[in-house]
Amino acid sequence: MNLNIFDKQNRPPWQVLKFEELLGKQKPIYFDVDDFEEIIDYYFLKGQIKKTLRVVNYATSMHKSSSGLMLKRAQVLAASEKENKALDILTRLESLEPSNPDISLTKGAIYSQMKQYKKAINEYNKAVDFTEDPDYVYCNIAFEYENMGDYDKTLEYLGKALEINPDNDLAIYEAAYCFDLLNLNEESISFFKNLINRHPYSIEAWFNLGISYINTGLYEKSLEAFDYSLAIDDKHFASWYHKGYVYSLMADYPKAISSYLQSIEEDEQDVMKFYNIGECYEKMENYNQSARYYRICLDKDDSFTEAWMGLGICDAETGNFKSALKNFKKGLSIEPDNTTCLCLIADTYMSCNMFSKAKDNFEKALEINPGDKNIWLDYAYACYTEGLINKAVSLLFDANKQYPDVPEILYKLSFYLFTEGKNKEASYYLEEALLIDYEGHKKIIKDNPEIINNSTFIDLIELYKPVK
Repeated sequence: MNLNIFDKQNRPPWQVLKFEELLGKQKPIYFDVDDFEEIIDYYFLKGQIKKTLRVVNYATSMHKSSSGLMLKRAQVLAASEKENKALDILTRLESLEPSNPDISLTKGAIYSQMKQYKKAINEYNKAVDFTEDPDYVYCNIAFEYENMGDYDKTLEYLGKALEINPDNDLAIYEAAYCFDLLNLNEESISFFKNLINRHPYSIEAWFNLGISYINTGLYEKSLEAFDYSLAIDDKHFASWYHKGYVYSLMADYPKAISSYLQSIEEDEQDVMKFYNIGECYEKMENYNQSARYYRICLDKDDSFTEAWMGLGICDAETGNFKSALKNFKKGLSIEPDNTTCLCLIADTYMSCNMFSKAKDNFEKALEINPGDKNIWLDYAYACYTEGLINKAVSLLFDANKQYPDVPEILYKLSFYLFTEGKNKEASYYLEEALLIDYEGHKKIIKDNPEIINNSTFIDLIELYKPVK
């Protein structure tokens, strides 16, 4: 179908107006082939398939030798799930016009619709030598290989498309998607570097090279790649956004905020940009500014749970626990199974010395997601602060049964056992933790400095100290 020319969705062309006028008056209808094609395209794009089929049948009865109208008829039949009838028409047309790429392209699309991907590839290959846009035909072939799960072939044909047209953004982004899906980060870097060598002013190649560097943890290199894309187009908002993301990963929050702000377009509707700015201010402990950006998110989308949680955190950090609970509960009403929200509510109740209510929320969170070690740890800590050390130990025993090799659980369990005076049991779990992650003991000391007064703890730390 011809999808350009004008906005067919809203403004009917004169041919359609005239057609409907004649139809209403039951007058004889005659249009030339081009005008009929305009009418067919209009109804097709409006989704009026039955009406489109009636028009195309009428048009082909009037212009029996028009291959263009027969092609339209095949396309409409395929859209009506009458693929075999469409293919019969196309096969007849192909015998008359074997070098017409539109016929092969349409057959390829129909075979793809029927999930006969190899036949689709065969048809697309026929079109390559005759079409004016072989790069897009190669993209179609790549998509069929992707449908078949053959990603090596997918990347091969996307590469062919980019050899012909390095500005084919569709091929660039599809290649990036495949590399990401297959976790081929080094190969992705090499691919986009080679593309840049052939086409150094490709904004999208530089941008996707930056993404590839992020995936390998090479943050400085990713920033450099984004700077090149911005040197070509300083309004490339995606590059600004990802620069912000990289700076946030590097904990350089002022630069992250500056980059995120540059990524915001006029009438911006992407709430994540405002959320990320709010999160950066939150990490800088600038809770007033953080709350401001979370509110901007909610003005744009009041169902955005993360923004309600962010707003609640700002309230809790500034001691406004009543407002914090209100915001957390609003987020929970949107996503009742959000365990992060439940734990934030529980933590807030703990700050208000309301352990019973905190306990209820921790237990509900564990019910929903027993696989989150942080819930076990937070709940156990809440019990510990209430003096319920036996309960804290019991929780971490249960957690350890499910996740026996998690050092944070082992260290905390050993600490609580040491606190109870159960040095023998505590030593067992401490040894397990030290063998898995020796450096982890430093956090236990930082969070609980009184533990250094326990000689058994100190002796084991020395005993398991790695030999340099």
